[in-house]
Amino acid sequence: MKNIILFTAFLFFLSGCNSAKYIYNFVDELALWQLDSYFELTNEQEDWVEERLQIHLKWHRAEELPHYKRFLTDIQNSAKDGLTMSELDEGLSRFEGKQRRTIERLIPDAALFLTKLSPEQINNLESKMAEENEEMLEKIEIKHERLQERRKYFLQQMEDWFGEFSPVQLAQIELWQTEWFPENYDPFANRMEHRLKSQTKLLALLRAKPEKSQVEEWFRLWTQNWGRNDFSERKTRIMRNKKRILQVDNFITNEQRLQAIAELDDWAEIIEEIMADH
Repeated sequence: MKNIILFTAFLFFLSGCNSAKYIYNFVDELALWQLDSYFELTNEQEDWVEERLQIHLKWHRAEELPHYKRFLTDIQNSAKDGLTMSELDEGLSRFEGKQRRTIERLIPDAALFLTKLSPEQINNLESKMAEENEEMLEKIEIKHERLQERRKYFLQQMEDWFGEFSPVQLAQIELWQTEWFPENYDPFANRMEHRLKSQTKLLALLRAKPEKSQVEEWFRLWTQNWGRNDFSERKTRIMRNKKRILQVDNFITNEQRLQAIAELDDWAEIIEEIMADH
């Protein structure tokens, strides 16, 4: 459900440039397919979901994508002479505002949909959750492999944005890898525990035949707590990540910074093409 709620807002940031526009234009079909895998939708539910998705996509394309384009332009202007903590704070605040607008837009329909589920569909949701949980629990047992994959992905992302690194820079990146992704640190188990508790609460709520307002409240509390156990932990994590961004910003050359800024031109062009499609 988290994937479905965020699908229309951030899809073009979660996929590569080459596929972002294609996926965005088919996001309604992908979301409908995912919902059907969780609930085995009736024909009537499919029609209703498809209609509502089209309405939300039209709104997002017309109202939100222009904001994202301006956001990217502002990032380019701010980053030309390097980043500051205040600029990162402002960027994060704007990004969270965009996220909240989309979530608030989708919550009423999501809540209404969940209040109309049959007992069989709730059972199907529970079964699907159990399957996914089993797959995720298996990953806990391969901690070393996950850590190596994370480090590999980090280097790949750095190279995608900044280009080729010198031997000295690669040595520094390797030191960061060791510092930022240590062998003895693995938040996966804690996130899994939080996930299981959240799922149990949701299933209990749905089986209690709640009012739409109750489900809306659950959604708001749930989305405020994605991936965190408490506010202080989230605050610490955000500050740590902002400091890391500033470390990278001070570490790259001017040519590498300009390459990253130029990469944002591609994203801005994709947004313009998506807006022009309909």
